[in-house]
Amino acid sequence: MSNVLPHEAQKVVWGMYRARFVVAGSLVGLAAAALSGLALLPTYLALQVGQRDSSPEISSRGSVDQADREGIIHTQSLLAALSPLLAATTTPTETIALALSLRPAHVTVDHVSYTSGSPSTIMIVGSAAREAINAYRQALQSDPHWKSVSVPVGDLAGAVGGQFSVTLVLAKDL
Repeated sequence: MSNVLPHEAQKVVWGMYRARFVVAGSLVGLAAAALSGLALLPTYLALQVGQRDSSPEISSRGSVDQADREGIIHTQSLLAALSPLLAATTTPTETIALALSLRPAHVTVDHVSYTSGSPSTIMIVGSAAREAINAYRQALQSDPHWKSVSVPVGDLAGAVGGQFSVTLVLAKDL
């Protein structure tokens, strides 16, 4: 089938389509830019408000008000809480890696939680067959890093799904 429009008329029609395409593309680009700006606006405003709040004007007296004192006390309490982790000779990550390196091949660990304190504890939760759980418990008990290793009796008896939890108490605090 042949086109019934003359060649000059075809050029005019294609030019009109090209112009429509450019206009539609430009409108889509402007809409995307507007949506991006609206998405970033809350962050920008939060930064501006935070910047205004973080640089308070210094009074001529040079005194510290109640809000500043509370901020100083909060920072000091955070430093006191985090200082044992900074001064630790063995990091919790190394201790957890040691506990995980002792697990047998068929033991799957779902998650690990570490609780600092005196004494520090590690709880390992996963799934395995009863024999693998017992082998893991024995391997952990033979390691001198752990003060105690406890596995609930129901886990050793072969609970449904082979789920288990092991609680490790560190021999020395980190």
